[in-house]
Amino acid sequence: MKKKFISAILAMSFIGLSAGSVFAMDCATVSITGIGTTPYTDSGLFVKVKNESGVACGALANGATMQYFLDTNNTDPTYATLLTALSLQKKMYIQTSGTGTVNSLLLVAAIKN
Repeated sequence: MKKKFISAILAMSFIGLSAGSVFAMDCATVSITGIGTTPYTDSGLFVKVKNESGVACGALANGATMQYFLDTNNTDPTYATLLTALSLQKKMYIQTSGTGTVNSLLLVAAIKN
């Protein structure tokens, strides 16, 4: 009985740990197609990106454009990074919450060389 209980706890722990890896979407190459303000999110900011990675990134199909909201944490530096990439027409690496569906939170934004 004790052995079955420990096995069940270990199995549940494994499932819980492996589920944690599904909470972010990475996309290696996107371009910024728009940035703006919105009353529909706490940060008041959104960004539209186009996937140019050659493969689908979560819910963002290759060649598709999708809108994401900026998180309230680190909003000013993220917005500055996005504006820089837009003005210099640079590609970016991004990470969003969840699978990157429309209006997900943009968590990471990095300009590529």
